[in-house]
Amino acid sequence: MTDTATKYREVYGEFSALLDYSVALIETQSGHTPNGDRESYAEKIFGKMVCHGISLKRLSPSPSFPSNELWDISSNYAIARALIETYEALAYVSLEPVEEGERAFRILLWKLHAEERRREMLRLIGSNHPGISEVESKIVNLRSELLSHPNTSALEAAFRGKIEKGETPLYHLSRAERDSRLKINPDYHRAVIMHLSSHVHTHPFSIYQLFDFNASDPECVRLMSVPLQYCIAFLGKATLGMSDIFSPRMPPRSDQVSQTIENWVNILAKGVKGVG
Repeated sequence: MTDTATKYREVYGEFSALLDYSVALIETQSGHTPNGDRESYAEKIFGKMVCHGISLKRLSPSPSFPSNELWDISSNYAIARALIETYEALAYVSLEPVEEGERAFRILLWKLHAEERRREMLRLIGSNHPGISEVESKIVNLRSELLSHPNTSALEAAFRGKIEKGETPLYHLSRAERDSRLKINPDYHRAVIMHLSSHVHTHPFSIYQLFDFNASDPECVRLMSVPLQYCIAFLGKATLGMSDIFSPRMPPRSDQVSQTIENWVNILAKGVKGVG
């Protein structure tokens, strides 16, 4: 298992160093008052992303591979998917450089979607909580503001109809469209989500992997490195976006971390078809 173990230790080290840098990035913003929604949401959503990263590191096998360690592949894959989907929200709301009018539109859409989901959850459990009226009021105000926003008038009638019916989507662009704007290979992104989701949703593929899973076997070591690799790419991409927003208020970045980010962001952009 020597080669596989060595590769895992390299990936684990890269992820750990990038995670440490990400924590330092958050700490550097301490005491700073965010300038508008873009900075405010960037700090909060990036913080959530880093929390997922910390949890993933804690659940990942130690590089020394102690014999009494639990290797929980499904939980690792679930956390990795959560981290990547957090990146998607971060990029949509804050990282992508768009005009302020469009950013305001995106935030309204994002908020309305969340409140509608909250209302539906309360409906499904038959809640009579007094806060429901507040949720309803938020929905009415957000929908009115969103429908009167100039960007909404440019949307297809079917999309506007969803907003009017209370079925507001989370994003107004498909993942492939968002990827194109962010210079992410859409096929690679889709493959990553599909792979991680097989464990999140307990697809037969994930069960077959579990049947053959024996901690410390070379193939299992490789499988445990996969979520770390996926997350290096998206966390690295996020730190670059954060630097565009918060520069010069950024921590120093080591050559190792800079090279890791460059390598994995390049994979995000080009994908892995025809490699290896």
